[in-house]
Amino acid sequence: MPTPQQILVPFDYSAAAEAALRFAADLAHACQAKLLVHHFVELEVRMLDDYPVIKGDPIAEEGERLRAHVQRLLAAAGRGPAQEVEISWGSPLLRIVETAIERKADLIVLGAHGRAGVLVGSLAERTVRLAPCPVLTVRGPVSPGNETASHVAPHAGDAGTGPARVARVMTPSPVTIGPGDSLAVARDRMLDAGIRHLPVVDGGRLVGIVSDVDLPAHRGRFAHTRVDAAMTPDPVVIGRGATIADAARLMLERRVRALPVVEGTQLVGVLSVVDILEDYVRASREDT
Repeated sequence: MPTPQQILVPFDYSAAAEAALRFAADLAHACQAKLLVHHFVELEVRMLDDYPVIKGDPIAEEGERLRAHVQRLLAAAGRGPAQEVEISWGSPLLRIVETAIERKADLIVLGAHGRAGVLVGSLAERTVRLAPCPVLTVRGPVSPGNETASHVAPHAGDAGTGPARVARVMTPSPVTIGPGDSLAVARDRMLDAGIRHLPVVDGGRLVGIVSDVDLPAHRGRFAHTRVDAAMTPDPVVIGRGATIADAARLMLERRVRALPVVEGTQLVGVLSVVDILEDYVRASREDT
């Protein structure tokens, strides 16, 4: 799955929806993606001489309320990715799917236990089945009568075996490049392998990482520019035994989209934002 550029977050003001929004905001920040926060309202209608009359302008009013709420929530969480809010009236399931199609969403992030029938039970399951893009579910805080801890849906098969580990999700034996190779070679290797990051290895030792975002500054000079002139030296790394949650937090804290995975001094894999997303999407599908 490619790195998402447009993330749709159906929102109903519940604690679960807020947890989903915070997670989506962190993800959008890491992927440099845009958030679309969508809320569904029931219009208050009264009858006058057998004609329906819409009371006030609920779409505009709710839009201002939602915009202010989202800004406060993300500001408090220290996140401010590019975002839009949108209000619509109609069937939540239909509007989620329609909005995902209309806005070309790459990913939908759902709160797993919403209120008012928006994200509860069979509706969330049907959204997963009908959505035109991957759906990631985020469980909200513990509530009375619900002893399940707050967390993002774990990797399938993790129950009773502990949290998912980096070794299970990473790309093993990754494509690498040398520091003396040219950026033209680096670009071609990324394109051929369909990847966005290349660990830079010198004499078997990891010395850096170069990614597609490092290339534009050297456009027109790829053939004459060495990799070590563009790479990030001494990159942030992670061990294969670390948990996926720890890896995700490290990516967010250090503002990186990929982590070389090491065992001792040996490079054994690469873990990217896309790898983590694909793992969560698989888990959410298998849980439904």
